[in-house]
Amino acid sequence: MFALTDGVAAIALTLLVLEIKLPSGLQGAALDHALDETWADVGALTLSAVVIALFWRVHHTAMRGAVQVDTGLFWLNVAFLALLSLLPFPTSALQDYADRPLGPALYGGAVGVTALVLYAIAVRVRLRAGERPGTVALPAQALVFLASVGIAQLSPAAAMYSWAAAVPLAALADRLARRQGG
Repeated sequence: MFALTDGVAAIALTLLVLEIKLPSGLQGAALDHALDETWADVGALTLSAVVIALFWRVHHTAMRGAVQVDTGLFWLNVAFLALLSLLPFPTSALQDYADRPLGPALYGGAVGVTALVLYAIAVRVRLRAGERPGTVALPAQALVFLASVGIAQLSPAAAMYSWAAAVPLAALADRLARRQGG
């Protein structure tokens, strides 16, 4: 299962890079303008590369404790990999529609649902290993990204800024989970 996850993550990262395009034959001000436009794309792609890398890392950590891959865990993993492989699409929507609710809402929804599925994987692995589910950090990042879907309807920029809250909230959730684990 690790090899398949590694492959899907590598392909998703590769697809992100393929979205960077610079028209050929430009010179002077037209080239400068095209490069300025490309920097915004690079920002969205960098964000998604970090998100995919973090998902890959957390998946490996969660699955390391798997005693066996039962049917439920298999299908949760398939759902996770499908969502992971789809992340280049909402990244593209974010690049093209960052100033409208669609871009940040689609991106926030995709990342949020992927994080929830990954959380379900971690909980299932812990339960099958005889541990308490409270030892799995609550999916703070999922809640932040899903909340950004609603925020995007009011302000696309505020939705994107809200994603920064995932970092301290995830750290807090990890700390609380470690306390639960003893």
